[in-house]
Amino acid sequence: MRIRRSAVVAAVVVVLGVAAALVVAPLLSTGANGGDQGPTTVRGTLAGQAVRLSMPGPEPKGLVIWFHGQGGNVNDRVDGPWLDALRRDGWAVASSEFHSQSWGNAASTKDTRLLVEWAEEQAGTKARLWVSGSMGASIALNALTHGVEAPACWYGVKPALDLTQMDQVPGGPGYIRRAYEGQPVPADRNPIRNVDRLPADTRYRVVSSQQDEWVAYQENTQPLVQQLEARGADITLLDVKGGHADPSHWNARDLVAYADSCAGEGA
Repeated sequence: MRIRRSAVVAAVVVVLGVAAALVVAPLLSTGANGGDQGPTTVRGTLAGQAVRLSMPGPEPKGLVIWFHGQGGNVNDRVDGPWLDALRRDGWAVASSEFHSQSWGNAASTKDTRLLVEWAEEQAGTKARLWVSGSMGASIALNALTHGVEAPACWYGVKPALDLTQMDQVPGGPGYIRRAYEGQPVPADRNPIRNVDRLPADTRYRVVSSQQDEWVAYQENTQPLVQQLEARGADITLLDVKGGHADPSHWNARDLVAYADSCAGEGA
């Protein structure tokens, strides 16, 4: 009789275990890929560069293109609290490897064009906002001055724009030399020298600190803001504190508010 009871108990455990597995598996699957209605991540490769698109659901309010900084990659900050705040707010967020430490070279401009086209098709909506971090600003702004369709809005965090003045950025001068094959940065690829070519009908917002010890405020943010203002462009500035790595640069509330102000633009 004991053997029979043990067999019955074992059978019940097995049945319950199978039932539990059947219940848990779909939940794990839904959590991983969001199902048909929840968040999803689409990955791919364009011209040898990894790309990804984080979708909040089937109908995002708009598309954001993210340009990572030096040392970043296709996943940089996308799943962190700062950029993921956009997805939680209903935005799709796309990013690329951008040839790693490309510093706005021609390859990165091609990457930008391909990413925008791919992400717009995947998301079913226009790219209304470009967001850049440090080196990523050189990629984004060079793309704007080299024929990539401009978004309604641009948001630049501690923008690194004068490629001839990056001596304080760890490894920066070496990466810039390699990005331009050992040659001096061409004048049309040094963003700070081409502010007059940026689209004046794009809205701009800059987040920057005057205490930045790597990307000098006076050589990057200040001339960008002053020249755009002189051209009558809509540009606003959020002054933050601390050095280049200070967390105050990554203000999720400000980023989401600015994105939402662009939600109806550039449709």
